[in-house]
Amino acid sequence: MNIVKKIGLTALGTSLVASSAFAAELSVSGGAGYTYSSEDNTGSARGSEAIGYNHHISIGGSTELDNGWTVSTNMTIEPSLALSSSHVKVVMGSMGTVAVGTGYGGIGLKFDDATPRAYEENHDGMTTSTAIDNIGANLDNGQVNYVSPSFDMGSGYSVTLHGEFAPTGNDAAVYDGGTATASNFGTGMGAAFVVTGNGLTAGAYVNEIESSRITLQKTASTSTAYANYAIGSVTLGLQMANTDRGVIGAAEAATTAKTVAAATGEFETQKMSIAFAVNDDLSISYGRLTETYDAQDNAATAIADVEMESDSYQVAYSMGAMSISAYHTSTDNPGWDSDATSQDINEIALNFAF
Repeated sequence: MNIVKKIGLTALGTSLVASSAFAAELSVSGGAGYTYSSEDNTGSARGSEAIGYNHHISIGGSTELDNGWTVSTNMTIEPSLALSSSHVKVVMGSMGTVAVGTGYGGIGLKFDDATPRAYEENHDGMTTSTAIDNIGANLDNGQVNYVSPSFDMGSGYSVTLHGEFAPTGNDAAVYDGGTATASNFGTGMGAAFVVTGNGLTAGAYVNEIESSRITLQKTASTSTAYANYAIGSVTLGLQMANTDRGVIGAAEAATTAKTVAAATGEFETQKMSIAFAVNDDLSISYGRLTETYDAQDNAATAIADVEMESDSYQVAYSMGAMSISAYHTSTDNPGWDSDATSQDINEIALNFAF
C-alpha cells in the first residue's frame, strides 16, 4: 500500500553497540472500501444480503542501529477500533530476523491456505472457520519467531528456515512485563521451511504444544505441506494439512456442527487451486477445499467421518489504487455437519489503498 505520511524523527537512544543519536522513521498506510454480500442456504428459506464497509490503518516505525541491525514495529487498527495485530521485529542482517507480537500470525500465517487465489480464501463468509484457516493459529501469540536469511541451494533454488517457541503455548498475547495466563498447555514449538526457484514455491510447517494437565488436555499439533508451480501466467497449487487442537471430550455426532477450536477430533485438509493472470490488472481463480472431520471415536459403533467441501470462483481487477474483486463460493456440509444445508455465498468488493 502507498505510504501517505512519513515523519522523520531524530532521538537519543542506545543501540546494541553504543549510545548515540539515531534517525528513525514513522509511516502510516491503510485501505478502505465497500462490500456487497449475499448468502443462501439451499433448501432453507433463510437468506441474507448486506452492504458493508471496511477500513484498516497501519502505523509502523523503524530505525537502524549502529551495528547495522534494523528494529521495526507495526500495529494495525480495524473498523471496530480494535487492535488487529502488532509486533516488534529485529532484522540482524546475515543472522536472520527475530519477531515478537500478537495477531500477526507468526510462522503459521505463511501456511494459512498457501495456494494461489485471485481474491479471498474459501472460508471467507462461511458460518465457521475452516481448518486450513487455522494452520498455526494455536501458536500465533505469545511466542518468539525466527526467520533465517535465504540460502542458495544451487540450480536456481533457495530455502528459508523458520522457527518459533512459546514458554506457554496457550495462544495468549503477552504485553510489556506481562506473564501468560494459567493454561492446560505447556511449551509450544514450531518449525518450517520454504523453497523457491524455477517457478516453484513449496514449503512445510509443523507445530506441537505439550499438555501440562493430561486429564484435561492432550498434545495439540498442526502440520501442513504445499507446492505452487507457475507456468507462464498460470499458477497451480496443492496443499495438505492435519489439525488437532488437543481438546479432550466426548466424540461429536456426525450431525453436530463443529468448530476447530473446540472439536475433540482431528481435521484432514486437501486444497487445490488454479489462478490465471489474464494481464497485469486482471486475474481469475478456482479453488476446491475438502476437509474431513474424524471424531476419533473408538466405540463399538463408530461415528462416521464428515466431509466439508467448498468450491470458490474468484476474479480481481485493479486500477492503480482501486480494486474490484468478487467471488462465488458453494459449501456442502458447512461446519462438518452431515445434515446441514448447503451454503452459497457471493461477495463484491470495491477497495482503495492509500
